Amino acid sequence: MGSKEEKHIVIEFQKKILQEAGCSAEVIAFLDEIEDEVFCEYYCFCFLDGMPIEEVRRIDSVPVQNWKDKIKRIREERTGYLERLFVPDAQVTQQISKLHEKAGRVFKETEELRDTINTTLKQTLKIQEEALVQQKESYQSTLASKAELLKDREDKIQSLLSEIEQNKAVWENEKKDLLLKLEEKKTAVKEEEKKEAAFTEENPINNRERKKKRWHFFCKENKKRGIQDNNNEFIETYLAEDTFNDAQKEFLIQCLEEGDSVQEMKNYASASLTPAMMQRLRQVRKKRRERPW
Repeated sequence: MGSKEEKHIVIEFQKKILQEAGCSAEVIAFLDEIEDEVFCEYYCFCFLDGMPIEEVRRIDSVPVQNWKDKIKRIREERTGYLERLFVPDAQVTQQISKLHEKAGRVFKETEELRDTINTTLKQTLKIQEEALVQQKESYQSTLASKAELLKDREDKIQSLLSEIEQNKAVWENEKKDLLLKLEEKKTAVKEEEKKEAAFTEENPINNRERKKKRWHFFCKENKKRGIQDNNNEFIETYLAEDTFNDAQKEFLIQCLEEGDSVQEMKNYASASLTPAMMQRLRQVRKKRRERPW
């Protein structure tokens, strides 16, 4: 197998390798117990593979017929150790295979689910995008319609304001004309009243004579008609007292001449009303009587 010197050199080299690999002193010292450097080399490989020293001692203690069988046994034991260390047994392999199959199925289902989710998301996003586009178009159309409606309303408002300004000017002119006419009418009425008052004061005898003639006329006419009592009632009610002024009495006499009875006069004759007001009330009464039922 070689000289002792060569053996020593080989063993020292192997020890140095084990030392650098971090093996314990017991492992390194074990090589001194082995006589054959070839066995030392195989045991050195076992130690480098991580085989415990107890396992190596067990292998070395098994008797064999020759050195070749021992080397073969060391190889088999080393291979078995490595298989146990790195290669799982059949049951574990089967479990791992099932897990791989299950993981494959899960991965495939996950891929299919992911594809389905992606497709659904794309469709949903497309639908939402189309809905947003339609909503945007609808909003734009609505805003355009509202803007047009607001513009029309603004135009109408401006037109009405312009018309109001024009009518306001017309109304102001008409108001001035009416006020002017009213003042002229008031002035004319006052002038007429002044003239009538002046005439009455200047001709009191003629005025009394005119009233007497009227009264005689009423009496004469009433005798013809057979309603003397009505005339007496008229004189007592409207002429004898100073309840009515001269203008009111003249109006009531005119109404009597036109055929109104005392009872009819009671519907419109009032000392608090002017002749014009009593005339309007009289016309209302006549219209009601003439209205067909």
